[in-house]
Amino acid sequence: MTKKRIIVSSVVLLSIIAAIISFVIWNLSLKRAEYSNGKLVFDDHTYTEISYKEIEPYKETWKVICKTKDGSWTVYEIKEYPDHEYVAARSAWEGRVLKLTDRTGLPE
Repeated sequence: MTKKRIIVSSVVLLSIIAAIISFVIWNLSLKRAEYSNGKLVFDDHTYTEISYKEIEPYKETWKVICKTKDGSWTVYEIKEYPDHEYVAARSAWEGRVLKLTDRTGLPE
């Protein structure tokens, strides 16, 4: 009976470790964006914060587009705008809607 417990415990522990490693690899593979003063820049695109009422109602998806370099914001696709004309940025405490304003990514 002790051998069964050791085997089961080992399998559970290895599964947890594999899940953590998979999450870390996925997180490191995400694109990183620069976010400051209400502007998000990544992939030669500049997004500017807008009021969510401009595109209300909308539905965020679980599809992550990118994360900020400091890791505090995660940018998600909006279902109604799969071309990423509008995206949603979420932190632990708040959410914002961003609109594509420039496709070159160069500072104004």
